[in-house]
Amino acid sequence: MKTTIQKAALRGATSLTAFALLCGTAHAQDAAPQTAEETAADDSNVIVVTGSLLRRTDAETASPVTVISADNFEQRGINTAAEALQRLSANGSGTISEGWNNGNNFAAGANAVSLRGLTVQNTLTIFDGMRMAMYPVADDGHRNFVDLNSIPDAVIDRIEVVKDGASSTYGADAVAGVINVITKKQVQGVHANLSNGISDHGDGSEQRIDVTVGHGDLETDGFNVYVSGMYRKNEEIYARNRGYPFNTGYLGGICNDAGSCLNTPTRWYTFGVNPNGTLGGSTIPLAPIVGRGDENGVFRDDEGDLLLGADGNPVSRYQLLNPDCAAFNSTPTTLPASASGGGLYGPNVCSADLKDLYATIRPETKRYGFAGRATVKLGEKAEAFVSVDWTKTSTYAQLSPAAFPNSTPPPSSASWSQVVLPVYVCSDGTATFSNGINVSSGCNAANGTLNPNNPFASEGLTAVLRGRYDKPQTVETGARSMRVQAGVNGTFGSDDEWAYTLGATASEVQLTRTSRNYLIPQRLADLIATGEYNFAQPWLNSQEVRDYVAPVNRKVSTSKLWQVEGTIQRALFELPGGSLQVAVGASYRKESLDDQSANPANDADPYDRYFTINAVGAAGSRNVKSAFYDISAPIIDQVELSASGRYDSYSSGQKNFSPKFGVKIKPIEQLLLRGTWSKGFRIPSFNEAYGLPTTGYTSFSIDCEEYVAYCASHNNNNYVTAAYSLGRTGTGNPELDPEKSTSYTLGAVFEPMRNVSFTVDYFRTKIKGIIGGVSADEQNAALDAYLTTGNTNAVEGVTIRPLDADPAFPGALANPGFIEYSYTNGDSQVVEGIDFGANVSYDFGPVTWTSSLDASYLIKYEMIRANGSVERYDGSLSPCDYTSCSGSPKWRGSWQNTFTMGKVSLTGTAYYTHGYDLWSVDYSGTGCGTGDNAVNYPDGSAVKCKVGAQWNFDISANVQVSDNFSIYANILNAFAIKPKFDPMAAYSIFNYNPAWGQANMVGRYFRLGAKVDF
Repeated sequence: MKTTIQKAALRGATSLTAFALLCGTAHAQDAAPQTAEETAADDSNVIVVTGSLLRRTDAETASPVTVISADNFEQRGINTAAEALQRLSANGSGTISEGWNNGNNFAAGANAVSLRGLTVQNTLTIFDGMRMAMYPVADDGHRNFVDLNSIPDAVIDRIEVVKDGASSTYGADAVAGVINVITKKQVQGVHANLSNGISDHGDGSEQRIDVTVGHGDLETDGFNVYVSGMYRKNEEIYARNRGYPFNTGYLGGICNDAGSCLNTPTRWYTFGVNPNGTLGGSTIPLAPIVGRGDENGVFRDDEGDLLLGADGNPVSRYQLLNPDCAAFNSTPTTLPASASGGGLYGPNVCSADLKDLYATIRPETKRYGFAGRATVKLGEKAEAFVSVDWTKTSTYAQLSPAAFPNSTPPPSSASWSQVVLPVYVCSDGTATFSNGINVSSGCNAANGTLNPNNPFASEGLTAVLRGRYDKPQTVETGARSMRVQAGVNGTFGSDDEWAYTLGATASEVQLTRTSRNYLIPQRLADLIATGEYNFAQPWLNSQEVRDYVAPVNRKVSTSKLWQVEGTIQRALFELPGGSLQVAVGASYRKESLDDQSANPANDADPYDRYFTINAVGAAGSRNVKSAFYDISAPIIDQVELSASGRYDSYSSGQKNFSPKFGVKIKPIEQLLLRGTWSKGFRIPSFNEAYGLPTTGYTSFSIDCEEYVAYCASHNNNNYVTAAYSLGRTGTGNPELDPEKSTSYTLGAVFEPMRNVSFTVDYFRTKIKGIIGGVSADEQNAALDAYLTTGNTNAVEGVTIRPLDADPAFPGALANPGFIEYSYTNGDSQVVEGIDFGANVSYDFGPVTWTSSLDASYLIKYEMIRANGSVERYDGSLSPCDYTSCSGSPKWRGSWQNTFTMGKVSLTGTAYYTHGYDLWSVDYSGTGCGTGDNAVNYPDGSAVKCKVGAQWNFDISANVQVSDNFSIYANILNAFAIKPKFDPMAAYSIFNYNPAWGQANMVGRYFRLGAKVDF
């Protein structure tokens, strides 16, 4: 049988030599049987491996390449390419997994991996060897990447992962490696796959169906055409349906041996009483509270006189506007004097567990699409194809209701520190803002009526209000991806000594993000002035009122890319080890992004913007001209040298040459030694170069032992002692240079006998000129200057923006709210580690056992700051800036074992992620219980110093009932292992780490499916 592969995708043809197991490294001696859909035109066993331009007969290159086949997905009970790649041991810190898609992240609805932990922007994802348009919204507001949901899973044949720098072949962004998703070349007959799943909690149900129909055989008919359609739906999972402490915002049940118990943070609970009797949680409740005040929001006592505390600052006692707590999904609570905020709150309030009410663990997801491909042989020496695919991925998640008072995000940030309800309201009422307080005017006794929302109106006093909107904020995303690709490849010459590929692709991703129930402060103030908004019974507000104060925010972002490319190759002359082969090529592509801000600056009216909707946005376009080469020189039978290089020229002014050299040495038949050295680069993303101010948030606590005077000015109340969200706002810089990398690998493949192999590969990558924001030292210096002197610009290039004023001490310096900066080149980072692999296949009579072990050990991950200081991240929760505090575990691995007997197979796969030290080095952490985002007990001791290893075990069974029908069953997380409690991961949002523990949070999951093939 003819067995040549000439993949029509440019440089996208891949090794056929997958282990056909979990994540085995490709080996020539382990080649899986080739199918009819992988055959082509001659007898030379030619293949093209991802990361190389050259057609070759040896699948093993100098770079380590991992191959995951579609069959392997099914063996492990995984039904998406995204999930399969998330499970790779080489996928490290900075990954975007399903666990992040709960409304809290920038790139909601997307999925991407981070090879070597160098973040998603340093991993290049391509489809059939060519680029795909980026996801239109950047990770953390500045890292561009390709969404793994962009292609229908049913047509994926295999995925090849180059775990080595590959800029010499692919250009920018291939610093950590390349993921090449390769679609099926041909399909014959009808193939259908149907499955349903549900968790053992009775939620998170899944429905999936895909159908693929193909006709023609390339070998006999000279053509093949197929079409495929798919649909998948996953129901949402809410936090309230999981166990403590993941289902509640109240953490007082977590105590140390000395009896000190956790205080309740402000994010997920209102008016909690901590176990030590102090006030916990947020003081902005669902059931609004009001206090007496004058026209400036200054509190008054029952006689209308200024009410002053011992320090001379005005105070008052808030009371419930409506005592019906149940109507606000809240619980009646009597605050003890120790939890009254110095007499400011209570005693009667309404407490609410916002996490129980609203928090989403996994969003509702719908995904559907279609794909098609036509391939035709052009005589005996060429082949052409055209493919097209279209997918739509939609998600829905909800968050807690919008709070007031609040602040709009940078730029032109405006703080609404006191919400004041006037004495009189009327249709002519107008609202302005002065010093963070809304001022209502135009109404008096002559033309207005007493304000029904203000219980003190009859006394001639205003009311100062704290509350929330009565509906949760929701985030819906809809990402539509379209891609078309065409190509031709073949040979010519008297002896077919020349080989060529030509191809083109065009793609577009359009993302619609719909945000509902987000408030605009100016509009709410307008209706306060007219009395049209009902705070006491908000459920009575008309839809017209709701549409005015919280209009639906719909943002449409689009990215586009088109690319043409060609290569030509031939053997120049013979060397003792074989032919010296040379390939050269050229490429041209254009990429663009249109991501307008959903909440743009409004300097003329800074309060006429949304609370909390990020101002993130960027727009631009650029073209790239490239030329590249690849050389393979088998010096002798045992030694092969390789060299490749690529020159890229960007219309935005950047130019770069990326060389790479490799060597393979095979001293004996059973042993292969290999190594590479390469240079690479990452181009500044559109957001980093041209982005609008983008704000991310981290958990932050003020150390009142260090800043004694600052905390004393607030009487050490909950405002300064509770953890809260500190914003970090970065702005684009068009003068940025590319990041430059140097990488090398050294490895060995040992095959002592047939069907037994071991691999080990050392890797090291250093990146200079890292594009980033403020360092821990700069942040600490800026915060220290602000908290001690009130200076907001003490550090060059860094600005501190204050938060809302303390309602108990409005004259005191407010907490720092935002740290603002521009992106710069400055730091360097080094990542090094070792990959391990072991693969065994053995027949025990009627039973065949196959086993695959895949593991990665992180030796070092360090950041060298521009000032020379070194931050070590491996084995810790860092780097928070690049991974959203998901950490850099030292070990990740998986072990798959499959037993096959006739038509029955059973697979068990264990996944392991090592624990890590629980402090953030890049957020000033120097040890247990330290750092800006540290979570400690009230007695000062650390809640945890280390999070233990996270692991789970999946079971999958398949029965081939007949030649045309099979059934399968999956039990994911079969032992129902819970996620590790982690109070600091992911900015303390979840109390577990969504990067490594999402499958555990979902719980034991059952799936039953069937496949039909004709």
